[in-house]
Amino acid sequence: MLIDQCGEEAGITTCGEGMSADPVVYCLEHLTDYSQFERLCSDVMNQSGYRDIEPLGGTNDRGRDALHISRVNSDDVTIFAYSVRGDWKNKLLNEDCKRIQDEKHELQTLVFVTTASVTSTQRDSVKEEVMKRFGWNLELFDIERLRIRLVNDLRYLVAQHPAIFCEPFFPKRGGLSVAESLDTIVVDHAPPDHALATWLARRLQLLGYRTWCYGTAPLAGETADETVRTLIERRALRYLPILSGNSIANADLLARCSAALVHGDRTVPCRADNYDDSTLPTKLSQLSPARFSDGWATGLNSLVATLDALKPLMTIAQGTAVALRSYVPEPVTKASPDPIYANVFRVTCPTQIQACDLSRELTKEEEMELRKSWSFVVAHSTLLLSFEKPPASVPRADDERPPRYSWMRCREKFGKRSVNVVKELVRRSMEVACWRAGLQWCDSRHVFYFQKGDKPLRNVSFTHVDGRKTRVAVTGFQSYGSGDHAKPFHYQLSPGFRVGFDGNGACWLTLRVYVRVTDEEGAPYEGKAIGRRRKKVAKSWWNKEWFARTIGVMQALSAEKSTIVVGSGKSRLTVSCTPLRWECPVAIDYHAVERVGDFQDEMAQLRYIEDEDEDETENDADE
Repeated sequence: MLIDQCGEEAGITTCGEGMSADPVVYCLEHLTDYSQFERLCSDVMNQSGYRDIEPLGGTNDRGRDALHISRVNSDDVTIFAYSVRGDWKNKLLNEDCKRIQDEKHELQTLVFVTTASVTSTQRDSVKEEVMKRFGWNLELFDIERLRIRLVNDLRYLVAQHPAIFCEPFFPKRGGLSVAESLDTIVVDHAPPDHALATWLARRLQLLGYRTWCYGTAPLAGETADETVRTLIERRALRYLPILSGNSIANADLLARCSAALVHGDRTVPCRADNYDDSTLPTKLSQLSPARFSDGWATGLNSLVATLDALKPLMTIAQGTAVALRSYVPEPVTKASPDPIYANVFRVTCPTQIQACDLSRELTKEEEMELRKSWSFVVAHSTLLLSFEKPPASVPRADDERPPRYSWMRCREKFGKRSVNVVKELVRRSMEVACWRAGLQWCDSRHVFYFQKGDKPLRNVSFTHVDGRKTRVAVTGFQSYGSGDHAKPFHYQLSPGFRVGFDGNGACWLTLRVYVRVTDEEGAPYEGKAIGRRRKKVAKSWWNKEWFARTIGVMQALSAEKSTIVVGSGKSRLTVSCTPLRWECPVAIDYHAVERVGDFQDEMAQLRYIEDEDEDETENDADE
């Protein structure tokens, strides 16, 4: 049996120093497969008074991981929410309950299952708060309540969820967990009967039975005979030995048959040919076999008629589709055309570059001030290159018209490749656009960033690619940490530019949006603190959120026009605010993508919380 401590019983490996004293608790605290956790919770709930539970997790659940409607009273509705996060109370009250309320679901009871440890005081308090705020009864299953069920009457579920209860705590043999769970049809055979055994195992799988076959199981590094004996004892609901003239001469196979007979009526012999019954052990010869010797189809029909009586005892995954979903994820594409956009924008450059000789070298302060209104490249200390003529404040060597050259015809000039000069001029022109739009320069991160207004949250209006008038935040604030460690911080969007040419010689600008994070006084964070707070801000930003910010930033730099213009006349440089677009024959199913995002959000939230906890620990150590 599975015991409530570390040890060798049920194949449990002793936990190492510093780990949880209970392997079930340790595996639940460190699980990484949230979809399997949802299945485990629904299995536990199915055996906890909710026999008609309907799993909804992994689909568009609208805040519900599972649903139960009483057969006696259709108004008796129970909604289930599952969580692996440490901040279980915040998840329950401010996310799950709020989402269920916003979706206007009708329910009497909310069942919340968490891998956190909940004290009796916390349990009473949160039940009272849920009833007061939302009017629902709350049933709470914490990690200790789960453990009690999983080490006692529901211990067979441990073996059925090997992605959670995994090695080395719950070892496997032949690819199956050896925690006790009599739920598998074990097909055993000698090498000459491999074809029949594997065919039978596959046919039973198609019929919904959980099967294990000696001929196809991963046995590398294992003693095959010991593995089969272990599975017969711990996993076999029925043991199907393939018996033939060749196999009954195999002493190991007959010994395994005898071992299986000790466990009552688990053995169902499968007769492959017309062997001599007198050579079999007495107890085995007295069992009526499924006669595959009269034809494989005949034998299968006879066997299935026997096994059908076992279905109420087996965990037959609610139809073949459920089993397939464990391995084949929901498709996120559909066969219909769809426009595809990139964060790349067309640039139209002047055809000529002007050379400006200086009468003296510019100071750092002069150069910085000049770059706010004029884009130029420093060829050397007293020679500047630009698309447009210099402002009057530039100390020129003479007042004559500056010389020009065609950058497309002249590959290199003044010791600089013309293509590289053009790339830098385009980038410098975008910096002029940033200064003109009111962005500020950050010496610490070497980026431009949007300034907050009177309030920390600042929105900019823009027209989306589909013509919608909308807006997006370019500055904002968040809180990092939890409880007494929670500290507010601010963030600002920062545009980054990269310029390139395609194979046809056309110039393109790529915009990358960077998230700058600062404390309340505006001081930028350093080191690991940057990445952790950026995750906090952008954890829910997917392609459409980043794309909206990309379009919003470009139009903010253009004063909400269709193009960004720097310069005038023939020296004018323009950057289109319309992104590069293709027509793709296959479309993304955004509803499916959102469902996948909801499905994995729990694990993503857990990773961010772990980062925050680690950061708080470091801060405590510093203090």
